[in-house]
Amino acid sequence: MKKFIYIGSGLTIVFYIIFLITNNILVEGAFYGSVLSYINCIGIKMITNMFLQKKKGKFFVLLSTLLKISLIALSTVLLVEYLSLDLIGFLSGFSVILIVFILLIQDK
Repeated sequence: MKKFIYIGSGLTIVFYIIFLITNNILVEGAFYGSVLSYINCIGIKMITNMFLQKKKGKFFVLLSTLLKISLIALSTVLLVEYLSLDLIGFLSGFSVILIVFILLIQDK
């Protein structure tokens, strides 16, 4: 998980620096997509840890999962609709972090 935190944070910072330098709409979408994907992956890890612990009830885990999914979906709609982000850039940034997350899981 530490590798993911370092790599995900690094990619997000790189997207932000490139956006500040170029002021490109595609890179802005990639930055917001990577931030949202990073938050999504952290949420997945937290819910997985709650599910594996015997102390928490499964109903609480289900509610947490539904809340996370609805917040990510609402954030995506708000970002794409009201900030007029480039959809291709947003999906690219969102996918890059997920690919890193999946590859780091496969490394275990």
